[in-house]
Amino acid sequence: MSHLPDQTAPGQTGLDQTGPDQTGTNDPAARAEGLERVDIEAAKAAARHRHHPMVKTLGTFSELADQVQLTTLCGAVIAGGLLGGRGDIARTGVRMMAAHVLANVLKRRIKNRLRRTRPEKMVQERDYQFEAGEAEGGHETSFPSGHTTGAVAVARVVARDRPALAGLAWGLAALIAAVQIPRAKHYPADVAAGAALGLAAAWAVDRLLPPIPNHKEDSMSDNATTSVSALFETREAADYAIEHLVQQHGLNRADIFAEPAGGSNTAGNRISGGDRNKDGAQEDAALRGAIRLSVDVASDRAGTVEDTLREMGGQDIARR
Repeated sequence: MSHLPDQTAPGQTGLDQTGPDQTGTNDPAARAEGLERVDIEAAKAAARHRHHPMVKTLGTFSELADQVQLTTLCGAVIAGGLLGGRGDIARTGVRMMAAHVLANVLKRRIKNRLRRTRPEKMVQERDYQFEAGEAEGGHETSFPSGHTTGAVAVARVVARDRPALAGLAWGLAALIAAVQIPRAKHYPADVAAGAALGLAAAWAVDRLLPPIPNHKEDSMSDNATTSVSALFETREAADYAIEHLVQQHGLNRADIFAEPAGGSNTAGNRISGGDRNKDGAQEDAALRGAIRLSVDVASDRAGTVEDTLREMGGQDIARR
């Protein structure tokens, strides 16, 4: 830990005017030691690019990982899952939110106990601190990187729950983390610590709120799948069974098919729910036989699907 006061010489306004070879006592890196010195030197070198248009653009984009924006994103995933009848997506959103909140708590506890001058201030004013104590402002809350913490925590959950999106999630998290250094918001060690905290938060969420086992995002198309079918007396019962499979067991709605057991369109063997008007009479609902529900599922989950269909009132349950 170091405390390096401002020793700017007359007529100078910051490290930007002294160039990369500055090694005097008014250079914060010159008085730091070991890995901390390497960390400062790396941040100082990267900070020379902070005014580059690409760095500014990517820095603006990285604000998506700020607390409010990331909370909004997690909330949108939850809402989208609920409104779309996709319990698996809603659960992923809840896990994203939990990881984000936990990561933020861990990050904030550290920031409240350690103060480290941000690279931008260090470069401009040659004033550097890294020591225990409460920060006096945002310019002293460099360690750890909060943007990195949140981005990595959420990316880990998305990659775990949605393997098809893993590359995108990790790519965005890496971009958000990396740009914090050239935009002079964080030192490399801040980013590394933030990534570690994000992974720790996601690890904890995996154990406190585990993902749905064996969930597959896309429709089943491999050789290890089984089709389980059952007959239902009413359309309402079939719809309820579909909802239960999606909401409670995380099956993809695209893997569940409802069709007439016979050759003609049917509302079941008897009317129910929306097929009945206020007087109990049938309303535009043809009764031409049962409704067959077919579920494409991984073979090791076929037993669970069979039990669920049976509990929901399914009959003539079969596999093929």
